[in-house]
Amino acid sequence: MFLLRLLITPRSAVRSAEWDSRAHWWRLALYVLLTGGVVAWAFSDNRVLAEETRPLLSTFKGIVMRAHRESWDWLTPAYAWLNVGQGEAMRLWDTLLTTGFLLYTMFASLLALAVVARLRMWRFNIAWEYSFGTALYGWVCLVPLTSLSLVPLMEVLICRHCGLRVALFIVLNLAGWAYLGFYTLGDLGERPAGWFPHLMKSLGYGLAQYVLAYIVFLILIACIIPL
Repeated sequence: MFLLRLLITPRSAVRSAEWDSRAHWWRLALYVLLTGGVVAWAFSDNRVLAEETRPLLSTFKGIVMRAHRESWDWLTPAYAWLNVGQGEAMRLWDTLLTTGFLLYTMFASLLALAVVARLRMWRFNIAWEYSFGTALYGWVCLVPLTSLSLVPLMEVLICRHCGLRVALFIVLNLAGWAYLGFYTLGDLGERPAGWFPHLMKSLGYGLAQYVLAYIVFLILIACIIPL
């Protein structure tokens, strides 16, 4: 219900936030843990599937492995700069899509948001509670939306003529960036009049934060990626 409220009535969610209340922070921490835990549980599979010729599509890892087997010609350019072959790529994803690694990625993304929130504090002179709290609101919306966007992307690699799935991947990512920008723009007092200018500014500001956080995120996980 908290996630639905953030997605459907974001303005009301921000106005009712009690950043000075310890109980509010405990509830927000619980929602963050639930969001990260559910996403990690939904996308993880601790079975070894890299050696299976036709892994079942009942899990996200199965979809990824089937895509690497049946659409490797499409994926080769993405791995060429890493000098990674098909077998190595599948073994890599066998590790990345485990529960432990996905939980670490959730933790790394939170640390990345904290770094970006600190930069926003220094740049715009806003309080830590508002800076990190609104970032967490955006994170709770961003993570499920971007995670769901990966499912149609993996399906595209198997069904090569499904343009609707590509469009869904793009729309879900744009929505995640827009929510992140919407929740954090309020700290700056820069919510323009009119829904379209507001949407465009939220999207641009959210994308900028996403890129900065993603750079920090990659630095945090680069040392443990099993290449």
